[in-house]
Parts: sequence; C-alpha cells; structure tokens
Amino acid sequence: MIISNIENKLRDIEKDEELGVELALLTGDEKMSLFAIELRKGEFIHAHYHKENIETYFILNGEGVVFLGTKNGDGVIWESEDQVNKGDSFTIYPHQVHKFKNLSDEKLRIIATAPLSHSEEDRYFVNDKD
Repeated sequence: MIISNIENKLRDIEKDEELGVELALLTGDEKMSLFAIELRKGEFIHAHYHKENIETYFILNGEGVVFLGTKNGDGVIWESEDQVNKGDSFTIYPHQVHKFKNLSDEKLRIIATAPLSHSEEDRYFVNDKD
C-alpha cells in the first residue's frame, strides 16, 4: 500500500499548463483514480470534455463556479453556471464540456475521481473565450 498526502502532493506538483491548474494524482489506477486540484484566486480549469466515464468532484475548500455546456463545432454553447462551495459534490458526465473558476480570495481545493485516461488521452479542449 502507498499512502499519499494531499498537502505534500500539491506542494510538490507543477502547474498543468494545458489544463491551467495544479493537478496531482493521489492514488488509484487506470480504471479509477483520486486527484487533488487547486485553483488560486482568478484561476480556472480550461473548457474541456471526456468521451468516456464520469468524474466526481468534492469541494474541500473555497468557492467557485462550474460551467457546463455542449460542444458546438470547435467551440461550446454554455448551458449552466452553478456556484459551488466547501462541502459540495457533483458529477460530470461523458461529453459534458466543463470548466471551473475560483471566485474567492482563498484557494479552491477540489478532490476528484476519474479514470487515469482523463488526465492523459481522453481530454479534449474546446475553444472558449475565458
């Protein structure tokens, strides 16, 4: 068994420039993994989607907004915008375009579950004017 500590992982991780935030793999395998995500004030996760499997999210700290939409050609049509706060959880489904933005002065810290492929080959970015 390997034990990971969220504080250590986030402190030692480099920013995922393509995604736009700090993303650390905590544990898991190719079928299901646990990730820690951290967004500083004003940061956002770029608009993207996955073709297979769900993602689940739990807000550990901070507050932000989650945008959901549908791919339209090379862009996206945004359909909802929901504020999320410490303690909230939700699911993102396959082909749902999603992006997140930190709304507060404090770090938005998120725990997410997803297959490992969501951080590698099954991640499709869409054009969006952020």
